Amino acid sequence: MHGVLGAGGTENALIQKALDGDGPAFERLMEPHLKVIYNYIRIHVSSDEDIKDILQESMLSIWMSLGSFGSQSTFKTWAMGIVRRKIADNFRAAYKAAAAPISDYEHVLVNDSETDSIVTRLDVVDAVETLSELEREIVFLAFAARQTYSEISEITGIPLGTVKSKMHSIKKKLRAQLQGGG
Repeated sequence: MHGVLGAGGTENALIQKALDGDGPAFERLMEPHLKVIYNYIRIHVSSDEDIKDILQESMLSIWMSLGSFGSQSTFKTWAMGIVRRKIADNFRAAYKAAAAPISDYEHVLVNDSETDSIVTRLDVVDAVETLSELEREIVFLAFAARQTYSEISEITGIPLGTVKSKMHSIKKKLRAQLQGGG
């Protein structure tokens, strides 16, 4: 069962309306996911123009592919998979852009009640920036997009066991970076 959205009804109802050509229903369906999708694109692409292009292409692809959406995953996970493929398409078609700063989601890794939270936040940002692009993607999906390991596996195409071991390794690296100061 898919989650209930605002005054527009359930995701399933909005999906059905969008399939019937109802543009406003599609907008209501996508609204709760746009910020995460935008930020997900942003961790891979630095150019604002490319971000907008990929976002637009992703929305069009999601709209056009709605008929293939099934109940094997959540709508959000399914949509994120499409966005990931559009990012890859962009890299293949144009150029490989540097990953954008993770400053929009480093707060999830730090307890804001700490007295030196600003310094700690900067340390976390620096530590995460030392990770590989794939590791940063996994951190984003787990902490900012709040995806489960199974959903991360589905989005990235990486086996579930590998996602779990990578996350264990990432946490170990970050812990060492933060405790050792670099």
